[in-house]
Amino acid sequence: MQNQLPKQLENRLLQELLKNPFMGINITDEQGRVLFLNEAHYRITGHTPQQYMGKTMEEIKNSGMISESATMIALKTKKNVLINQIASKENTFQVKAIPIFDENQNIIFVINYLIDVSELVRVQKNLEQIQYSHKQLKDQFELLKKELNNKGELVFCSKAMEAVVERAYKVAQNDVAVLITGPSGSGKEHIANMIWQKSKRKDKPFVRINCAAIPESLLESELFGYEAGAFTGGLAKGKKGLIESAEQGTLLLDEIGELPLSLQSKLLRVLQDHEVRRVGGSRTMKVDFRLIASTNADIKQMIAEKSFREDLYYRLSVIEISIPPLKQRKDDIALLVHYFLKIFNVKYDMHKYMSKEAMQYLYCAEYPGNVRQLRNIVERTMILSQNDEIQQRDVYEAFGIQSPVTAAEKIPITVTSNMTLKNMLEEYEKHILTEYMKIYGSGNKIAKKLKTDQSTISRKLNKYHIK
Repeated sequence: MQNQLPKQLENRLLQELLKNPFMGINITDEQGRVLFLNEAHYRITGHTPQQYMGKTMEEIKNSGMISESATMIALKTKKNVLINQIASKENTFQVKAIPIFDENQNIIFVINYLIDVSELVRVQKNLEQIQYSHKQLKDQFELLKKELNNKGELVFCSKAMEAVVERAYKVAQNDVAVLITGPSGSGKEHIANMIWQKSKRKDKPFVRINCAAIPESLLESELFGYEAGAFTGGLAKGKKGLIESAEQGTLLLDEIGELPLSLQSKLLRVLQDHEVRRVGGSRTMKVDFRLIASTNADIKQMIAEKSFREDLYYRLSVIEISIPPLKQRKDDIALLVHYFLKIFNVKYDMHKYMSKEAMQYLYCAEYPGNVRQLRNIVERTMILSQNDEIQQRDVYEAFGIQSPVTAAEKIPITVTSNMTLKNMLEEYEKHILTEYMKIYGSGNKIAKKLKTDQSTISRKLNKYHIK
C-alpha cells in the first residue's frame, strides 16, 4: 500500500520547500532553460534571477558564471547528479540535479538543490544555542548538522580523490585491515575516520595512536597495557592498553612505519591470534577490533632494508588505499582555498577573499605539506593581510618569501673596481632569476611572467646554475 499525502498538505509542503532559506532551488525544462529560482538561490550563488531566467544552463556555464552545470550532465546521463560548484562570486556549494520523467521516460524538468558550505558551518556553530518550536524546522537543522559532521574537511572535486573515496566506501563495510599510505598532510586520518563512520563498528570506540609521538620505551605499555607492579612508576592497579580499549571498535595506528621491530612481531601475533597479553602479565585476553594503519613512509623500501616485517605488511594491507599528494590533484586546490576561506571567515568574523593573482599563485605553488600546508597558508594570509581582498604579496609573505618586486628592489650587488657593466647586469639578472625560481618553480612559468620565450630563460638558468 502506497502512502499518499492529502492534497492540502502536499501543496503546503511544496510552498515550504520552495521558500526554504537554507537550500537554493533551480528548476529547468527539458532543454535546461531556467523556469524557476527561489530566493536562497541568489544568496548562495550571488547571481540575480535576471542573469538566469529564460537562459539555458549551458549558456550560463559558457558565460563563466559557473564552473560546471549539473543540469546539463543530468540531461545527458538521465541520472541524478551531485557536483561541487564554483560560482563567479567565489562561492562554493554543492548542487544535486534530479531529472523528472514523463510516462514515456522523457525528461520534462530538472530540479537542482544547492547547499552552501559556509551556511552549514554557521548552522553547526549556532545550532545548540537556538531553540526551534516548529518540528519540521528542527528536523531540517538536524539534517544540516549531520551533513556538516559527515563532510568534515574531506573537500575534493578531482578524479584522483574521487577514486580514493570510492575505494574507502567500498571497504568500510567489510571488516578487513586497511593500510592508508600517502604523504604527510594529505588527509590519511580523514579517510580513516570516514571508513570508521561508514563501518559496522561506527557506534563502537575509535581509538587513535601516533606511533611516532610516543617514546619507544612507553609505546609497548600504551599498546598492550601493563599489569600491577610491571615496572616502577606505573599505576598500582595496572593499565588497560589501547588495543583492549578498542574492543569491538576500530584502532588507528598512525605512522605505523615508526613501530619498532620488537613491537612489530608482538602486533603480528595479536592480529594472528586475536589475543593480547599485558606487559608483566601471564594471561592472554581475547580481543575483537578492526585495525586501520597509516603511514607516509615507503613500507616496501623499509622491508627491503629489513626495518619492517614483510609478514606484518601483508597482515596490515589486506586493502591498501594510497592518497596522492596535492600536486597530483591540482583540481582540488581552488575548491579547498574557497572552503578554508569560508571556515576562517566564520571563525574570525571576517569577509576576506583571494584576488585573482593570489589565487593563481596558490594554484601554481608547490605544497610539500599538502592540504595541511594549504590550510595553514590560507589562515596565515587571512590573519596578516590588511584588506578584505588578499593580494599576491600577502601570499608571498605567508610562504615566507619575497615578492618579485621586493626582490628586485633589494638586489645585493657588491660593486668592485674591476667590475664591468656587463658583470653588474649579470649579477642583477642572476639574482632576479634566482628569486623568480623560488616563487614560480619552473623556467616555463618564469618565461610567461617575464613575457619572454622559454628557451631564453632556460639558457640563462643553465648559465647561472639555477635549479
